[in-house]
Amino acid sequence: MTAPSFVGPQTALAAENWGGAPTPRPVIRAYATVKQAALSGVQDSDRAAGQSRWDGPTWAKILTVLQEIRRGLHDGLFVVPLAQGGAGTSLNMNLNEAVAFLVAEAGGPTLHPLDDINRYQSTNDTFPTAATLLAYEGLVATEAKVIRLQEELVRREKQWASQAMVGRTELQDALPVTLGQVFAGWAGPFERDRWRLNKLRERVRTIPLGGTAVGTGFGAPQAYVFSAEKHLRALTGLPLARSQNLVDEISHLDKFSELAGAYRQVGENLVHLTQDLLYYTSSAVGELGHPRLQAASSQMPAKTNPVALEYACGLGMAVQGEALKISQYVQAGRLQLNPYLPFVLESLLNMVDSLGKALDAVTDRFLPGLVVHAGILDRHLAGSPALLNALAPRLGYDRIAQLAPRLATQPAQSLEALRALVVEELGMDPAEAEALVDPLVLAQGRISGTKE
Repeated sequence: MTAPSFVGPQTALAAENWGGAPTPRPVIRAYATVKQAALSGVQDSDRAAGQSRWDGPTWAKILTVLQEIRRGLHDGLFVVPLAQGGAGTSLNMNLNEAVAFLVAEAGGPTLHPLDDINRYQSTNDTFPTAATLLAYEGLVATEAKVIRLQEELVRREKQWASQAMVGRTELQDALPVTLGQVFAGWAGPFERDRWRLNKLRERVRTIPLGGTAVGTGFGAPQAYVFSAEKHLRALTGLPLARSQNLVDEISHLDKFSELAGAYRQVGENLVHLTQDLLYYTSSAVGELGHPRLQAASSQMPAKTNPVALEYACGLGMAVQGEALKISQYVQAGRLQLNPYLPFVLESLLNMVDSLGKALDAVTDRFLPGLVVHAGILDRHLAGSPALLNALAPRLGYDRIAQLAPRLATQPAQSLEALRALVVEELGMDPAEAEALVDPLVLAQGRISGTKE
C-alpha cells in the first residue's frame, strides 16, 4: 500500500519506509481526538493572549475535519502501520498532513502541517497521550468482560451447590466436592482479576500532554497545556490526568507493562479454566458436556468438538505472548524516550482484542449451553475412593489404607459396597452406615454424627 501523493511528503516517506498499511481505526480515532484537544488548547490560549491563531471560519473547518477523521470518514488517508521506527512520529506527520490537506480541500487556507497543526506539540507527548486513551478504554472494556464471566461462574456456583462429585488432585480421585464448589474455585481467580484491573485505572490514566519532546514543556505555554487537558477530558469523558512528572511519563512506559501483566494474568486464568473444562467435557470423563456449536468433524458426525474452549484457551496463550513482547519493548527505552511505544500499543490492542473474544466465548458461547451430566457425576462419585478418603477422620488413616484395596476388588465398586465395608468394620447397622456415607455431607467437609 502506498500513500496517496496528495497527502504529503512525510506520509509518503513513512509508507515507503514501513511498508504502508492501513493505520488501525482505533489509533486514528484516538490520535485525532488528542489533536482536536491540542488544537482547541492552541486556539483558546492564543485567543486569551490576544493573538488568535485562526479566524472563525478557518477554525470551524479545522474542527469539522478533525471530527470527520474521528468518525472514520477519511481512513483512506492514513497509511502508516503501527510497526515503525521513530516513536510514532510517522503517525503524527500523517495526521498533521491529512488535516492540512482536508482543510484546504474544504476551501480553507493553506495550513502548515507542523507550524499550524502541530503547534505547541511533539509526537513524544501527543502520541503517548493517544496510547493512554486507548489503554484506558481497553482496560475498562476488559474489566467489564471479566466481571461478566465472574458473575456467571458465581451464578452456577449457587445453582449447583447441592450436586456432589469427585474432587481430584494430580488427576487422581481425592475427596468429595460439590459442583458448586468447583465453580466457586473457578470464579475466584477472575474475582482477583477484576480487583487487579480496577486498581490499575489510577496508574494508567496519567498522560504527558504538554510535556512536548522531553517532558520539559519546551515551547508550550502553560495556558495551552491546561486548556488542552480540559478539552481532552471533555472529548473523551475519561478521567485522564496530566502527570506530575512529565519527564518520567515520556521516558518510561512501565504502566503499560503493568497493565499487560494484569492482562497476562487473565489469560493464564482463562487457560487454567478452559483446561479444566476440557477435562470435564472430554469423552473419557463426560461429567460435563460442551455445547454443540458447529459440526465437529468432516468425517465423524456424532462427535462434538470443544471449539469454544479451545478458542478461548488459544487466545489466552496468545495474550501471554504479547505480554512478554511488551516487557521487552518497555525495558528497551533509553534516556528521555522509549521509541518502541508503537509496538507496545500494537501488542496492547492485540491483547484487548484477544481477551475480549476469549472472555465472550466462555461467557456467551460455552456457559449458556453447558450440560451437567448429574447421573455420571453421581456414578463416578459412588464408585470412587474419594468417599473412602473422606471417612479417614472417623476410621483412621491406617484403616482406610487397608480398606482401599478391598474396595477396589469389589465386582461392582459402588456406594453400596462402601457402606457394606463400613458396616463390617464399625459394626454399624445399615441405616447408620447410610447416614455416615452421605456424599453431599462429605462434600461439605463434614462427617455425619460428629460435632461441627
